[in-house]
Amino acid sequence: MRFITLSLFSLLLPNAASAETSTEREAVEICASYDPTSPEDFQKEFSFGDILIPAGTVFDGAWHMFNGLKDPGDMQHIINDPQNHGGKGWQSISNAEEKRREAYLRTDHETGHPHQAFITDGQVKLSKRRPCGKTAAHVIVSSQWDWHARTISAAPDLYYQAYGVVSYDKIDTSFDTEPMPFQWNAQAGTINAAVIKPLSMVYELPPD
Repeated sequence: MRFITLSLFSLLLPNAASAETSTEREAVEICASYDPTSPEDFQKEFSFGDILIPAGTVFDGAWHMFNGLKDPGDMQHIINDPQNHGGKGWQSISNAEEKRREAYLRTDHETGHPHQAFITDGQVKLSKRRPCGKTAAHVIVSSQWDWHARTISAAPDLYYQAYGVVSYDKIDTSFDTEPMPFQWNAQAGTINAAVIKPLSMVYELPPD
């Protein structure tokens, strides 16, 4: 049995008193990564079939993205030898944009950079033809995992990555028991998500 289905949320969660019974529909968007410069990698992502992301998947973040959910790091324009390109990290962008991205990267990777997370209410199917999908979600709160935010604002310029799956109020961050299409991509870090509508309904993960 997975984390929840939305209609049964209040009935199945032991700590339902701290979790509301409704969420904004299609509040988060989830995509499989796609680097147009390496289409063979995109083929690998679906080499085991369509990716079924289960309800109860936890996404942790957030970091700034520069080229959408399918290519948040803008690998399409990355320069592999910046020393030979005047120190630029990406091609075809202005110096001002380069500085903006560098500042965001420094902030995102600072020690103590705060994390927040959400947990999906429904399953999402990703395919080569439709590599993105939407679902409802709850903010997930856990002192053990250092997730303290109880609301998450819509932020189409920030992305999260699949972090684990909750079942019976326990989180598994290994993905080892998941079906291969989801397991392979979650472990490879190729499943990204963004919050496109504000999240205010909370699920509190009990401590181990």
